[in-house]
Amino acid sequence: MTDPTRDDLLVEIERLKAELARAQELADGATEYRIPVPEGGGTNLVLRRQALAHGTGWAASTTGYGGGLACTTEGWQDAIGAMSVDRLFCWPDAATALAAARTALADSS
Repeated sequence: MTDPTRDDLLVEIERLKAELARAQELADGATEYRIPVPEGGGTNLVLRRQALAHGTGWAASTTGYGGGLACTTEGWQDAIGAMSVDRLFCWPDAATALAAARTALADSS
């Protein structure tokens, strides 16, 4: 097998840049992510964007009977439906919500 040429590498870089741009465009419109967290015992995290009419925050939660648990700045909270919107959608973006939920999962183990 031969090594790729400089031109081959440049073509691949351009292809990857275009793929990344398409993925970023799709992610900009996302309102929910479901992320498996194997290190959290197989937990599935759900990240949801707040309705834009009410704000721009993100919520991190787990699924479960009765609504699961929500990761808030105060830790994991029961009964998502009983929480105020500002406590639920307390994260500024999806990446921050994911990082906080992963940390909270690790701390609760």
